[in-house]
Amino acid sequence: MARGYLALVLHAHLPFVRHPEKERQLEENWLYQALNECYLPLLDLFHRLVKEKIPFRLTISLSPTLLSMLSDPLLMGRFEAYLERLLALASREKERTFGTPFYPLALFYEERLRRHSRLFADEWRRDLIGAFKQLREAGVLELITTCATHGYLPLIRGREARRAQIRTGLDHFAACFGFRPSGFWLPECGYTPGVDELLAEEGIRYFFLETHGILSASPPPPYGVYAPVLTPAGVAALGRDPDSSRQVWDRHVGYPGDYWYREYYRDIGYELPWDYLAPYLPSDAVRIDTGFKYYRITGREEKEPYRPEKAREKAAEHARHFWQQRSEQAEYLYRCLGRPPIIVAPYDAELFGHWWFEGPWWLEDLLRLGKTGEDGLLLATPFDYLQVHPPTHRTQLGLSSWGEGGYSRVWLNPTNDWIYRHTHRMEAKMTILCDLYPEAEGLRKRALNQAARELLLAQSSDWAFILYVGSTVEYARRRVEEHVTNFWRLVEGVLQERIEEAFLQQCEAKNNLFPWLDYRVYSRFWQRDGLRKPRLKVLFLSWEYPPRVVGGLGRHVYDLTRALARWDQDITVLTVGSPEVPAYEEIEGVKVHRVEVEGRDFLAWVENMNRAMVERMEQLKNQGESFDLLHGHDWMIAEAALWARSELGLPLVVTIHATEYGRHGGIYTPLQAFIHEREGHLAQAADLIVCCSEYMRREVSGLFGVKRDKIKVIPNGVDPKTLGVEGWRGPAPPSPKPLIVFLGRLVPEKGAQDLVKALPLIRKKIPGARLVLCGRGYYEEELRRCVQREGVEDCVTFAGFVDGRTREALLREAAVAVFPSHYEPFGIVALEAMAAQVPVVVGDTGGLAELVEHGVDGFKFPPGDYRLLARYVVELLRHRSLAEEFCRRAWLKVRSRYCWRHLAGVTLEVYNELLARKREVGGEKIATPSGDRQR
Repeated sequence: MARGYLALVLHAHLPFVRHPEKERQLEENWLYQALNECYLPLLDLFHRLVKEKIPFRLTISLSPTLLSMLSDPLLMGRFEAYLERLLALASREKERTFGTPFYPLALFYEERLRRHSRLFADEWRRDLIGAFKQLREAGVLELITTCATHGYLPLIRGREARRAQIRTGLDHFAACFGFRPSGFWLPECGYTPGVDELLAEEGIRYFFLETHGILSASPPPPYGVYAPVLTPAGVAALGRDPDSSRQVWDRHVGYPGDYWYREYYRDIGYELPWDYLAPYLPSDAVRIDTGFKYYRITGREEKEPYRPEKAREKAAEHARHFWQQRSEQAEYLYRCLGRPPIIVAPYDAELFGHWWFEGPWWLEDLLRLGKTGEDGLLLATPFDYLQVHPPTHRTQLGLSSWGEGGYSRVWLNPTNDWIYRHTHRMEAKMTILCDLYPEAEGLRKRALNQAARELLLAQSSDWAFILYVGSTVEYARRRVEEHVTNFWRLVEGVLQERIEEAFLQQCEAKNNLFPWLDYRVYSRFWQRDGLRKPRLKVLFLSWEYPPRVVGGLGRHVYDLTRALARWDQDITVLTVGSPEVPAYEEIEGVKVHRVEVEGRDFLAWVENMNRAMVERMEQLKNQGESFDLLHGHDWMIAEAALWARSELGLPLVVTIHATEYGRHGGIYTPLQAFIHEREGHLAQAADLIVCCSEYMRREVSGLFGVKRDKIKVIPNGVDPKTLGVEGWRGPAPPSPKPLIVFLGRLVPEKGAQDLVKALPLIRKKIPGARLVLCGRGYYEEELRRCVQREGVEDCVTFAGFVDGRTREALLREAAVAVFPSHYEPFGIVALEAMAAQVPVVVGDTGGLAELVEHGVDGFKFPPGDYRLLARYVVELLRHRSLAEEFCRRAWLKVRSRYCWRHLAGVTLEVYNELLARKREVGGEKIATPSGDRQR
């Protein structure tokens, strides 16, 4: 009867290093050394045990980057040449050491190299993946994998980017071995809440954590690290046994420090003359390890010659000691716990043979000792244990890793923190690109796939680790910078529709891992077999909707609902009717219901509208219509929205486009007080609030006492095609009479008065400058008086309300568009100007401050500072190259960040998060994506 189980786990990983442009790249030796000193010796001993019919069970994690290099013909050919050079060096070493105590060692190394060469080239025919596969088929190895490029998950920001690392790693493993593993090695054992959900999505049954990752769980696990625990997502987590780790890893008391073992740091590569060594080393004129080490671990200065036969005996002794310790430990735990424990002993595979030369001997003897299980201790894999002892204790796990300090210090510190400002931006951009190009083909698809590879490679935890420990710092820094540069060059080519095919081919040839990779792995809705989006039935309430458009709200709802319909969502809009417009119609997949509303008094009209909306919703309910979610826009639909939340059980999302307080800079009249109170009631009752900017988020939170985590920021969008813009065309051509355009309501908070004051200063520098003010408002008469006071009547035009065609023509002609707002929740007209490729100057306030990056894609000035406003306008009128650069950068921003398809995807994700949260909380009458109601 088993009294306990020992789970030996080896994690084999190296960063992807491949330099086809250079015959002997120094860092490629990391792979060649690991193959010669670690992977080949381990494969050799495993296959020998199988031939001898010695039963054993062991888990090996093979990283996707390592697998990519093991299957790369170029690297495998170079490794064979590496072995040939070492054999040539061994021959010379025999001559050099003849007649000395080191001669037997030279013979030992030569024979070892010949065996490795024979195994690699003849027995396994360069196919080491096949050699691992044979061991799995023989029933002795359980093979698992890790993230695509060993990205450290706690410091990868987005859920989509974490999923891409996990899924790509699993897909590559499946491509190599023909199956998906049950277990997963988290890079650096780095866990953060939510990772388990992604693993569960991929069918993973278990993963490993450092000891404190299990012991600090809440509630505490009753069996400590000696039994798996279940995460909230139902994946089993296994903790590392500290005693097993200490006996092997510890630099002071661990086995590898025994004085009979080989000294790692004494290598002829650093001791013999350069001329002697040069033919066998990389061409960088750098000394490196050769593997010819002639001393054992003795005194700091004087070293004794290494004696392999004595080291072999000591390895056997240490294996017996380790097995005895684990047997006694298992017996003790069995008596304490009342069940057989699992003792998890995970190690870096490179420890065995590379850092600890005798490690493979020790491991072989250990596996031979475990063949009988007579003392009650059995060798097992985690999967074996879970089959017999499924976990039942469910707990919450916190952040942890097996790095120094136990958390993220190794991968986030002053030496490497600069990496994340790049990779986090790249992550977000890849998700946006998936929204923009859901079905890219040809050159565009190749460029997006390669951009995804460059992001994955930039995220490798190895670069941050190397920068921290200070080994090959310049190489690590160069690699990150290379992948970041490649990514943005490829992405800008896609967005500008000017992909450099020669550059793309160069990237594909060099960074060629994961040749099957599909960039859409970064999509919010990408599944293994393609795009999959939960189909929701969403009811929108909006008091304006085309053709009834009073401000920007109607256009916003119109564009958002059509974009959601293009995401294959079931969208219904309930709005106010207009003359000669049908009460019901479908517009591009959106079902639009219109209600008739009577009433001359404003508040009475609003009350009647809400009553009519409630009646229509009751009719829809009686007709069998049901919805998953309600999305209301602004305070005017508050009563209807609150009725639907209460009576229909619909989760309520509310978009607050602006506040009464913000519009007027305070509350001064009874009507304003009424609207303010209604806004607050709606904000408090909503399950989730959407605002168009961080500025509005702060305003809504402060005014209505709503927690910030209840408010999501989703900016407004724009469709350049509605402005007559199909692609890049650049700003208007130079003109002796350049046109300055203002679009917006003529009210004080829009700041047109500041632009009028700036015009004389502009005309001093640019005498032909003209200004067109587009819009209406109660402030128009005061603006006309301002124009007269400034003496610029002959160059200012009041255009009034402009229709779409006129607006399009004005933006095509405009040299500069100015939006000098004092209060602006977002700034949709500024975004439209950017989409029309007109350089912009905006007030540094509200949403405008977030929309424009000063000196990058536009200019910002403090509201009211008309002198600085004038200076910036002159700067753009005088320097067309600057204006064109601003326009180009703004165009890229519009195409990616403010595309309606992308924003609809973000909105859909917010919907699903809300519904998932409601289902978890329960106890409330809510809608589910199936349309069923539950309590």
